[in-house]
Amino acid sequence: MNYTVFWQRLQKRLGRDKIPNSSFLLPNSCFNKAITHLNIIGFKAAVAAVKDKSLEGRPYVIAGANCGRSLVLDLSPEAIRQGIMPGMALAAAERRVKDLTVLSPDLYAYETMNRELERLAARYAPVWENDRAGNMYLDITGTRGLFGSPADCSSRILRDILEQTEIRPAAAVASNKLVSKVATRAIRPVGLIQVQAGTEAEFLAHQDIRILPGMGPGLLRTAMATGFKEIGEIAALSDGEALALFGRKGIVLRDNAHGINSSPVAGTTERRIWKKADFKEDVIEEEVIRAALTSLAEYGGLEMRNEKLGMRNLRIGVVYSDGFEVQGFKKLKRPLALDKEIIAAAGNLYAKTVKRRIRIRSIGLSFEDLSPLGYQPDLFEMETETKDQKFQKAIDKIQNRYGAGAVMRGMVLAANCNEH
Repeated sequence: MNYTVFWQRLQKRLGRDKIPNSSFLLPNSCFNKAITHLNIIGFKAAVAAVKDKSLEGRPYVIAGANCGRSLVLDLSPEAIRQGIMPGMALAAAERRVKDLTVLSPDLYAYETMNRELERLAARYAPVWENDRAGNMYLDITGTRGLFGSPADCSSRILRDILEQTEIRPAAAVASNKLVSKVATRAIRPVGLIQVQAGTEAEFLAHQDIRILPGMGPGLLRTAMATGFKEIGEIAALSDGEALALFGRKGIVLRDNAHGINSSPVAGTTERRIWKKADFKEDVIEEEVIRAALTSLAEYGGLEMRNEKLGMRNLRIGVVYSDGFEVQGFKKLKRPLALDKEIIAAAGNLYAKTVKRRIRIRSIGLSFEDLSPLGYQPDLFEMETETKDQKFQKAIDKIQNRYGAGAVMRGMVLAANCNEH
């Protein structure tokens, strides 16, 4: 979303008389950058607590399986205080905490929460980036005239998130993504901090090196062996020292320690369509799973076309019978809108994502990076494309008149699932 579109939507939402001068929104280059990072610690566990209020104050974990073992994927603050850590074997966690509550991952709940967070982000930022696991970056550069200073704007964002979702993130605003991320790590689990432009290196200097982006396990071991404990010690290295200690990543790591970072907030389209199928019984039969995928593709495709949209990105989420979840993502070469091409893309993505030969509990498709639909058939396939479009239009007309599912492929009838 660009600033012009953001401006138009704000005028529509707030009323033109509330925003008398469009000079409030100018290109980012006219302002000091202001990037807000929202950090939701234990995102999966936080969503579970919102869904089930009885979990408050109790030790609980989200668990799935990896390589045949059930592992702790996420956990409550109470579970952390009792010595459980992410990645711990579930059996060991249950031995440590006798009354431990174990929950399965809930992809649908996580997707619903992410959609709500993005809806709230769209109120304040023309561009935001969401890793869908509890980290969001909002570029609020140039919105001072609308929402106050960057700190005030970030405070309003936190207030809205708490009121609308009952989630409490930590938030930090700084001149770039890297510094804002370190800042939320420094104050988490909750709170708000602003790092003023020009003070990045000073702020980072006495922070623990373990929270510096780019400091992976191998580099951390090297740093610890040299006795480094604070980010400022890495910032003080010369080019030669940085290369000698950390190899080809040394210069980037040293620059990170100075708070130097130019990576932009990757724009996210706020509109997304999510369809999910919960099987009545866990299944492993390929034809049933493929039929469910086909059904999801058709439902999602119909909703997109009714809004005159096509998708550029496709995401798949699968939850196995043991609670372990996997996700796959595909960036498409061109926008897709027709059922036949969506079904083909979903099938290919499923084949690349699902590798374990155990039963599946649920499967979901997310239609992302949606853009206005404009059919542009390939020059050499114009006749075929036109026929497909006419056929799709006829099917959509029936579905819209008699309800989604009024017309379906024969294989879909075999799917033993509930779609929503």
